[in-house]
Amino acid sequence: MSNNKKLTGKKFMWNVLLFMAILLFAASLITGNIFWNMPAVALAFLVHRFGGPILFADYYKRKRESQERFEKYKQKKSEV
Repeated sequence: MSNNKKLTGKKFMWNVLLFMAILLFAASLITGNIFWNMPAVALAFLVHRFGGPILFADYYKRKRESQERFEKYKQKKSEV
């Protein structure tokens, strides 16, 4: 239970950072102030790099399983 709450808190934090990045990007488009894109890109990079595995854990799990299946298939084909 404690671990689940901790994960939910982490997800919330990364979702807030992602939302802030989106808002900064939208504000820069609306106002035409391109300097707001710098923090938006920095936040988006941080979310992608460190928050991605937390926010999209199911996606990364399926992707890893798919890659493993493909590697097994490739090895089978090379043996034949």
